[in-house]
Amino acid sequence: MALQTAEARRAYRLLRRNWEVLSDFEEPEALVSFLTAREGDSHVKDGVLAGLVTLVQMRAAASSFVALLWLGLWPGLDSVYRRCLRRTEHRPAEVVSSVAASFMALVARVSLSGVHRVAGTLVRGTERDVLKAWHKELVEHRHRARLEPLANVDGWVPSVPWLTPFVPRARSFNAEVEELRAWLLPLTGEDTDLVVSLILREEDAVEVAASLGVSPETARKRVRRALTRLRKMKNKIPKKDFLSRNGGWGCFLEFVDSETTERAPGGGG
Repeated sequence: MALQTAEARRAYRLLRRNWEVLSDFEEPEALVSFLTAREGDSHVKDGVLAGLVTLVQMRAAASSFVALLWLGLWPGLDSVYRRCLRRTEHRPAEVVSSVAASFMALVARVSLSGVHRVAGTLVRGTERDVLKAWHKELVEHRHRARLEPLANVDGWVPSVPWLTPFVPRARSFNAEVEELRAWLLPLTGEDTDLVVSLILREEDAVEVAASLGVSPETARKRVRRALTRLRKMKNKIPKKDFLSRNGGWGCFLEFVDSETTERAPGGGG
């Protein structure tokens, strides 16, 4: 998804002449830098993203504007890629392909009329659709696998090996995260969703804060407050084998220790 082609640059110049909000971004790279930066007006960013989605759906130089969307949302999409990679046994290139296909399909069909945060809708929706596609694929292969015992009786070997059942791992991850969330709820109260989103699911702090209607700094303070309480009872938190194997559990406990120890009186920070 390059922006360096002559076609992409012509499309951007034409768009910039007719869209005032782009007047400060002479080159497409400047627009991408603005969209991916943590600072900047989130409402302006959302307006730009909504406009790009509309242009893609109108099929106006669609490939160029899909590239701008993909690169402009890359921090969030990269997090989706990394989370999906941990939950599957597919090769990295195959995960990238799944993320890209789900993202482009979502951009083509999303209705913006009921969307409040375009970035969050596209990023979270992409991850949801990747997992749904994997689950559908697994169900289809399980159906075909029912014929395998009969095939073996005849000495027939399938030309394409059955896929490793990777989706149960994703489902197991989600199930265990939700189980842990239920356990944390009485301890961390209203801060539970922040702890789960920022630490276990590794979601973007700015997007999570915006979805909850608070500032990123307020969200971080609330997470630190929750972690301080949790550190005192860390040994009572039920250890999860799946989270341990995939790094989520270790990340959670390390974050509890580092965030609280560094800020405690006499701590290392």
